[in-house]
Amino acid sequence: MAHCLRLLILILALTGTVVMASGAYALLVVQSGDTLGAIAQRYAISVDDLIEFNRLSSTSLHPGDLLKVPYVAAMGGIAESDPLPPPGFRWHILQPGETISSLMVRYNLSLAAIVGANPGISSLDRLPVGLELLIPPGEGMMVALEPEQTVLDLVKIYGVSPVALARANQIGSPADLRPGQLLFLPGVTPRHALDRLAEVRERENTYIWPVHGRLTSFFGPRRLGMGTSNFHSGLDIAAPTGTPVVAARAGTVTFAGWSNRGFGNLVKIRHAGGAETWYAHFSRILVTVGQQVRQGEVVGRIGSTGISTGPHLHFEVHEGGRPHDPLRFLR
Repeated sequence: MAHCLRLLILILALTGTVVMASGAYALLVVQSGDTLGAIAQRYAISVDDLIEFNRLSSTSLHPGDLLKVPYVAAMGGIAESDPLPPPGFRWHILQPGETISSLMVRYNLSLAAIVGANPGISSLDRLPVGLELLIPPGEGMMVALEPEQTVLDLVKIYGVSPVALARANQIGSPADLRPGQLLFLPGVTPRHALDRLAEVRERENTYIWPVHGRLTSFFGPRRLGMGTSNFHSGLDIAAPTGTPVVAARAGTVTFAGWSNRGFGNLVKIRHAGGAETWYAHFSRILVTVGQQVRQGEVVGRIGSTGISTGPHLHFEVHEGGRPHDPLRFLR
């Protein structure tokens, strides 16, 4: 993945511009209103080329998707060679089901170390499969040497030891340096990138309403009549049978089938950080276990299966292994 992608992905997310990448492709962040046809026309390539190059199974695009645009076809030139990472680094291509957290465990690295090697990543939880990430040898931060910048400048800006910097990057003399070269600053914490990604995670980890309808039962104790009561662990939202229900938040389906606990047709979705949402009483389930779903993607249809007195959605939010009032999370 290109140096520009690693260091300027935030600009991409804001502007929708493409940047050069290794392997002769450019990377485009899909914006609202973008279509395959419009993108193909913009960069003078065919829709079929886009589909084949990205191995797309569908022609639908969503804002924030990363799309590879064949560089030679789009720009009419040959991609420049990508700067090599410093010694001790290796590449990791993100596989289905892998997350930053799983990479931390696999490589025995901290979050700061992973982010420090890849300070331009756009998210901690929603990175696309196939993204190339640098795996560092330890704690520190990657930077690109700017024109006219020297090692002494980096020492002053980041407070890094010049000896440690030279050793980590095998710098023998100033003649070894060139603009755009990737340099590893050992021991430096990527505070700006960590703060930015924390803000992104806060925005991403919000829940939208899975369906709009009339609230018929709230979270908490409820009276059943005859002096009896129980605890209602979610929200009941009444809507006509067959009404589409969407994922309140992006995640992975962990259960999709019949529940013997009164939920009827039930779907559970696991989200970043271990939170779960439950969707009960479906007339039809439209997802399967292991499927990754986007926020707002239809996962089932309103029904009255299980213990139910009419068509509605029973919706639960679980964090820390127990249910919480969904109204605290929904926006």
